[in-house]
Amino acid sequence: MLQAQVWWDLASPSKTNPNGLKFSFSKIDEANAPIGHVVRYRIYVPGVPESEKYSLGVWKIGTKVTDLQIIAPEVYVNSKGLLMTRRPRPDEEDKNAVASDSEIEAGLHSARGEPIRFILSNPKKTLLFTGTLVPHAVESKDGNCRLEARLGSEEGEAMLVYLEGASANSDIPFTSTSEGEVHADTLHTDANGHAVTVDLPYVTGKDAGTLKESISMKGCTVSVEIPWGKESYHPL
Repeated sequence: MLQAQVWWDLASPSKTNPNGLKFSFSKIDEANAPIGHVVRYRIYVPGVPESEKYSLGVWKIGTKVTDLQIIAPEVYVNSKGLLMTRRPRPDEEDKNAVASDSEIEAGLHSARGEPIRFILSNPKKTLLFTGTLVPHAVESKDGNCRLEARLGSEEGEAMLVYLEGASANSDIPFTSTSEGEVHADTLHTDANGHAVTVDLPYVTGKDAGTLKESISMKGCTVSVEIPWGKESYHPL
């Protein structure tokens, strides 16, 4: 399950996404609603073929990857990759936004560090594009580097830890601290200075707590904290 989440987030080139096309999102607004704080986004997948009809699904943590929620069964795109409810008119081809009733918009209610994963696919599943949005990211930035912790499940039985902007093909030491237990490990970055690892924060005798991830290296000192365990999941 965690491997599937990492694969989904990276959107690396594959048979069904040979160019490694990625989702992008543009925030429209945010407001308090009866269910809580909701943030609305426009959705783009730049570069996807315009000739196809697609469907848009969502995979939320706490559910099986086979239990995708289809939120838009009929989706089209313009030349900008903007997801639309119908085929774009000629005057809408190069638009980053169109009338709201013609856009596919996502209204998201989520917790800190909770990833919302999207999938765009054609009917034959010969084209399949994945993307991830974290409306309330748990992140720390310093210089060119960025550290982020994402929930791997609603109560944080596992966490995904992402590092970006570090030196390419390097071993980066990092420290994980959970309720007094300290573990030292190493992240190995790829050619783009990106690394990902899984952390299991549970501590014997504890049913909840806070996980802290820290990295300190030349030109970059970053740390993030995220709650885990019983009753820790709280959408904003």
